[in-house]
Formats: sequence, C-alpha cells, structure tokens
Amino acid sequence: MNCWKTININKHYGSHRLFFMSSLTMLLTFIIIYVPAQYVFGVTSFYDNYFFLFIICLWIMYPFHKLLHYLPLARHGHKVKKIVTIKYGLLPIIHIKVNEPIAKWKFIVALFTPFVTINSLLILACFCFPHYVHYSTILLAFHVGICFSDFVCAKNVLSAPNRSYIEENDEGFEILLRSHYS
Repeated sequence: MNCWKTININKHYGSHRLFFMSSLTMLLTFIIIYVPAQYVFGVTSFYDNYFFLFIICLWIMYPFHKLLHYLPLARHGHKVKKIVTIKYGLLPIIHIKVNEPIAKWKFIVALFTPFVTINSLLILACFCFPHYVHYSTILLAFHVGICFSDFVCAKNVLSAPNRSYIEENDEGFEILLRSHYS
C-alpha cells in the first residue's frame, strides 16, 4: 500500500485551537438548541431534581463516547488496540488505536457512531422527560463539543479516495491506497 496522505490533527490544527473550537461549538450548540427546545416542549417549569445523576452523566459521557467508537471496530480485535488509563483518580481515559489498515467506510462508521447514538438518546430524553430538557440540552451541547475532533478527522478522511484504507500511528493517521503493482 502507498501512503496517499498523512494527517496529524494536533500538529495541523494545534491542541489549544482544537480545545477552543470544541468549546465554542459546545456553547453555540447550547445557544441554538436550548431556546427552540423550550418552545417545542412547551414546558413552563423545569425541575432541578436528579442533579447528581446529571453530574454523573457528564462524568461518564467521554468514556461512553470512546466505547461507542470502539464497538464498530471490536470485531477486528487484533487490528484495534484499546488502552484504558485513569487520570487524577477520577476519569477513565480510553485511547483507541487502529494498528492495521481498515477500510475508509469502517473508520467513518466508527467516527460517527457516538454522535448518532448519544445525540439520538439525548433528543429522545427531551421527549420523554420534558421537564428536564435543560439537562438534556446541556448534555447534548457537551457531547457535540466532544465530537468536534471527530468532525475534523472525518473532514480529512471523507476527502480521501473511496477505496482507501486508514491506519493510525503515533503522530496521527495515514490514508493508504492499494498499490497497483501488488
């Protein structure tokens, strides 16, 4: 296989810029969704019960997001490496790395699975529990902010040729094309 393009997201965009853009996306998502959600669900009063459950949902959002990245790739066992570390004794950090090339469409499915799944559940929660729509919209905005780096990655992968393969390395990921000579 030949390397078509090497992409290092942190080097190309910068980790501080990614964090800033993610935070801005989170804020804009909340602003855009919260006001229409109030009118759609027609709730005159919001409940602040279950605040502790809301905090737990915020706390487990990132590990659950990473788990959903892993699930579409789980059947490729030896190609995917999963590392779980606990930082500061509170939050489990999950690193998922694709060691061997996988098809572009599988990589894209793995990128978008958390966005579609978690956001669908949160929108459903808005319908099921309209008095807690403020909690759901905060969680939704937080999750869209987490997904920002996935969108940046997907933007680069979607521009690749259709029959390409994706392989991650220490610096980022490579888009590979099958050699015509093999």
